[in-house]
Amino acid sequence: MGADKASLPFGDTSLIMHTLLQIAPAVTKLVAVAAPDQELPKLPIKVSVVRDATPRLGPLEAIRVGLDSLGPQIDSALICGCDTPLVTEKAVRILFEKLSDDCDAAIAADIERMHPTFGVYRVHAAGVAARQLLVGERSLHGFVKHLSITAVSTRELGGDHLLHNVNTPEEYASALAAAGLPAAEIPPPSAP
Repeated sequence: MGADKASLPFGDTSLIMHTLLQIAPAVTKLVAVAAPDQELPKLPIKVSVVRDATPRLGPLEAIRVGLDSLGPQIDSALICGCDTPLVTEKAVRILFEKLSDDCDAAIAADIERMHPTFGVYRVHAAGVAARQLLVGERSLHGFVKHLSITAVSTRELGGDHLLHNVNTPEEYASALAAAGLPAAEIPPPSAP
């Protein structure tokens, strides 16, 4: 992308803040997981920020850290990347509804594959992630193979567009357009 995705402008806020605002009405607590040295944009709503314990392990470490940070009073949590700004409160609520007592996660899936970065997980799945990381396995798809899951079709969640990731300038422009927002410039990287 050439810039920190979380900080990209998205309307009158940042990409991460826009995504958090979509999720907030459906959850009781918001947690953002960041890299140890990552600077997040200002978050004007109450969000706990936790950091990856081990840098450069990717999204599985973020899932582990995020789930571990919730404490015993929370049984399940939504996992969602900051770069999926088209998710909706309705889709989040559907995932929580689909998490039955006998499964570890309810995960979005399209006709081709699972989308482990948009799903509701039991907090105890952090232990599975820790064991995977301990043996050097960082694959999210490998992680979910060790869980009892319910696949929830993207059609039921509201459509494939909900999981539109922002990984390139073209995908960023497309997400802005899909959200009905004007085009925005990608800020130059900060000086080291």
